Amino acid sequence: MNRREFLATGIANTAFLKSGNILSAANPVKGSERELLYNGILLPTVWPPATSNAKLHLPSTPPYLTEPPAVIPIDVGRQLFVDDFLIEQTDLKRVYHLPQYHSAGPVLRPERAWEKQGDFPMAAPYSDGVWYDPKDKLFKMWYMGGYRACTCYAVSQDGVKWERPKLDVMADTNVVSIGDRDSAIVWLDHEDPDAKRRFKLFRAHREAKDGKVEWFFQIHVSADGIHWGDVVGRSGAIYPRSTLFRNPFRKKWEYGIRKD
Repeated sequence: MNRREFLATGIANTAFLKSGNILSAANPVKGSERELLYNGILLPTVWPPATSNAKLHLPSTPPYLTEPPAVIPIDVGRQLFVDDFLIEQTDLKRVYHLPQYHSAGPVLRPERAWEKQGDFPMAAPYSDGVWYDPKDKLFKMWYMGGYRACTCYAVSQDGVKWERPKLDVMADTNVVSIGDRDSAIVWLDHEDPDAKRRFKLFRAHREAKDGKVEWFFQIHVSADGIHWGDVVGRSGAIYPRSTLFRNPFRKKWEYGIRKD
């Protein structure tokens, strides 16, 4: 399956996310229906742009730099000076600095029995998610416990010192989801009007189909990020370590796709 065929499969049962599409697909837009973004960027007719496999590793100039809008609104969201989109002229030199590891790191280690299952111990956010929840005034983390064994939950007051609460999903542990998994994404959805769907879990799962192993996202929702309901949707075929996120400005869910 090539990239365009994959995108065409989309995510099944997208109706469960009523506030927008789960996948922003690379489909041509006819005539004057090119999407105008909140910051004045007019997307190309085909978006995301088609890229050949031979050039995936090469840097490319984004279209908004070659065709910038005449007026760029800057009163919505934060403005990042990662390129020259917002800069008309300057004599400053852009300098890149290496980040420094926190002295307390790693802030989470595989210490519990359920974090030592599988081929080797793990207590790692595998793209799962770290959020500050203003409702509870806590940092919340979801992470892989043990190698592909389970999904665990931890909380923190400062983002450095983390605690494993004892929960009731698997008695006296901080496990919130049991079962085989690869990457997973937990999303705190501030826009969903239904409090029962405040948290969304996209869990990479695999099944054997026609003699081949197929990966896909299973989709769950939750009011508290701890107690997850049954599967409410699933994706088409994916490759593990694909990710997705909610774009609050475009009001769409968007994929980051990994290719094998």
